[in-house]
Amino acid sequence: MGDLWRDMCARIDDADLDALADLLAGLDADARAALLPALDGHTPTRAVAEPVVPPPPEPEPEPELPTAGSFAFVMSAEDGPPPRDLEGIRAYVARQRLRKRERRWESDKRHLEWQASRLAAQLTERRQEALAMAVVACTPTATEAVRRLHRPWRLGPSLRVTPELAPGLLRVRGATWGAALARGMARRAGSRSRFTPWPFTEALMRAVGAGPPDTPGAVARYVEMWRPSLASFLAADPWFDQVLPYLFDDDRVAAAFVTGVARRDWPPALLELTASGRVDREMLIRGCLRRLRAGGRKGLLQPYFDLLNQLAPSTDELARHRQELTGLLTASMSTVADFAYTSLQALHWVSELDQVTLAEITRSMLSRQEKKLVRAHLAWLRRLPLEDLLDGLVVGLHHPVPELGERTVDLIQARLSTLSEAARERLRAEVPALDGVVAQRLAALLGTAPPAPAPAPTLVAEPPAEMPSPLDLGALAGELAIVLRRGDDDPIRHELVLDGLVRAACGDRTEAARVLGPLIPQWPGLWPALVSAAIERDAPPDRGWYHTSYRPEPHPMTVFVERRLAELTARLVSAPPVALLATPATVAGHVDPARVLRLLQEAERDGWQPGEADLTQAILRLPRQVDAAVRTAATRLVSPAGRRFADWLAAGAEPKTWVEEAGGRRIAMLDPAGLPAELADPRSASARARRTSQVRTLDLWPMVAPSHREAIAAQLQPHVAARVDQGNAGTGFLTGLAAADGPAGPAMSVTLAYALANHRQTVRLAAGDALITLAARPDWDSSGVGTEVGTLAATNRIVLQRVVQPLAEALKAGARDAVWQVTSAALPILLPAGPRAGLPDLVDLAAGAAPDGGHSAGLPGLAALAARPGRSRLTVTARRLAARMTT
Repeated sequence: MGDLWRDMCARIDDADLDALADLLAGLDADARAALLPALDGHTPTRAVAEPVVPPPPEPEPEPELPTAGSFAFVMSAEDGPPPRDLEGIRAYVARQRLRKRERRWESDKRHLEWQASRLAAQLTERRQEALAMAVVACTPTATEAVRRLHRPWRLGPSLRVTPELAPGLLRVRGATWGAALARGMARRAGSRSRFTPWPFTEALMRAVGAGPPDTPGAVARYVEMWRPSLASFLAADPWFDQVLPYLFDDDRVAAAFVTGVARRDWPPALLELTASGRVDREMLIRGCLRRLRAGGRKGLLQPYFDLLNQLAPSTDELARHRQELTGLLTASMSTVADFAYTSLQALHWVSELDQVTLAEITRSMLSRQEKKLVRAHLAWLRRLPLEDLLDGLVVGLHHPVPELGERTVDLIQARLSTLSEAARERLRAEVPALDGVVAQRLAALLGTAPPAPAPAPTLVAEPPAEMPSPLDLGALAGELAIVLRRGDDDPIRHELVLDGLVRAACGDRTEAARVLGPLIPQWPGLWPALVSAAIERDAPPDRGWYHTSYRPEPHPMTVFVERRLAELTARLVSAPPVALLATPATVAGHVDPARVLRLLQEAERDGWQPGEADLTQAILRLPRQVDAAVRTAATRLVSPAGRRFADWLAAGAEPKTWVEEAGGRRIAMLDPAGLPAELADPRSASARARRTSQVRTLDLWPMVAPSHREAIAAQLQPHVAARVDQGNAGTGFLTGLAAADGPAGPAMSVTLAYALANHRQTVRLAAGDALITLAARPDWDSSGVGTEVGTLAATNRIVLQRVVQPLAEALKAGARDAVWQVTSAALPILLPAGPRAGLPDLVDLAAGAAPDGGHSAGLPGLAALAARPGRSRLTVTARRLAARMTT
């Protein structure tokens, strides 16, 4: 085997696939199997770049200069000021030319060296390909070869296989074995967890005549593969006709179609093939409509919609797809719904649609949120008979946007004389289910009594719930797995896990190691180190690779959270604490002062001291009201920790906050005098306005100091302002702020204002929920939030329309006073600033929230706006608000 192995290594290093295939083809199965262990451990020789020795630059001929007249030359700072005599100038220019030639020579040398390095790298890659062909060819079965080509890194380096290997493999192993390998590779192409070398798989499938790919995963790989001239390739490819339907009917193939080079190359290629007649135009239109009808995220649907628009189907072509167009009226993308609606209108002008289709169109269009589309259909309905479209009109009466409900009433009023008595009775039966202005106007129009106003819900401030029971080992493992897998973003889980790890360390550590040990990941970090310390194991090694990358300076609040974890890790290694002082008693984050006092008394008695970060956290979590007996007993503590606890109870502190302009935003500032240093952020407003990184612990911050809501709001606000129009934003910090205590100030107001205008609906609704919770507090006043909303919207730093929905939800939930405080404080700033999108809706909200019996608040500009002629949306709502305030 020695000579055979030397020949094998030589042909691998030569990267001669044909010679290697000839050598392997001359061996029997046993001989190839005997070579496999050696091939598995073999590493091809790494090619070294050939040395580059370019010829030296030729001497520069002496420049010829004119002996009379004038001439110009370039001055060089490297050569100093030029001489004034002709010979000196000739030498000066010669030096410049020589330096230019030397630089060109250096550049040519570097280029040749790069070419030599590239050739060496290519040779190394070809050697790896040759090794891969030898390994695959020597593998006994095709099934095992498939496994080897998909083996994870821990079992060995991946094999580099390319399409060029297919002919040689078939020469060695034959077509039957090659077909089995091709089928196995095609099946593994559908696996999302492993990489399948598709170019090699496709070349092998074509070589053995395996037929087109017939699984979604394989078709997706076929679609996402780059090809030099895609249209020409697809036109001649016999697989294309079987692959094409997958583009529209399979989600995985559609995801490949809209990703990477496929998104760039496939739509133009399909249009080119359609123009040449290779692809049926009708089939492509039908497929695009079918894909759009299936729905999905915008990024998935947009390329199909763009392709459909580029096809520009005629009315005759769309007439065969009326049902698909009707279904697209409820599409999540407004542009798709607009296209479908415009197409159906065009079909109606050519040949009138039946009443059933018109009724379905009416129900779909009047239920959409886009005002433009709803208004367009209401305008179209003015030219259609309404008798058979009442069910759709009823949908418009219940529209969540009051303006559109009123426009539906306007349409009924204009066409009331054409409605039969049965239709009027149908509308009368709907009146009790309506409310507000729509119900009153429709009742007056039909001569029936308006419904009695529903009683507003009463908001009651409830005390925060108690923390869940401590975790046993099984529950601790479940919660810890969530933290390690999904991140540390739940303050309640965070505290339960910390308490559970302390309990595990103080109990049976052998059992704790058996349950918690398998959860520890292989990478280093605070949480893996903490769990390892709790069960007396070594933490995963820190290889230091992440220190080479840039890591921005963390926020002081993040530093405190991490310092508390690091401190507990160190204590679990040396001497596990009896218990944590800072474990909260309520979900808002407040500790039980009596429990903290008892633990400090036990510490003095037993001779142990709590951790500094643990004590600081416990002090920050003390409730605002502490029993007098606890205060008195605390004065008798003598340890450093006990004295600090007693001093905090005796003094207390209220932070000072204000708002500054910086970076185009309003930034809350904090003077933490009297508070622990963990709440300090000495940076300027400009520095705080700069968004350096995504902070992943925002949701934990409110529970750090639940009795100082204003201080935490000042820490959170720059991040909330930075994410108002982009970036991911959680909602847990809003829940925490609403549950916290302490007087509110400008920091809380500007934080809520930015959150109410966030670009994500989930954040806006969470801000509305926080406002509802705060409105139940007897000491809460939302006027500051309204002032900030008005200031930000008037200067176009937030989108006013976004604020309307969460405020409307708060009004429905019974936070009427809070909504009135917000709107009545924002309108004096917004009305003089002029009309803008969302302002009529905000005025309408103010009219709905205005206190019964009138209000004396002055709203500059409201009277003049209400006195304007016409029936614009802003004017009508201004009149309604003015009437409410003077009733």
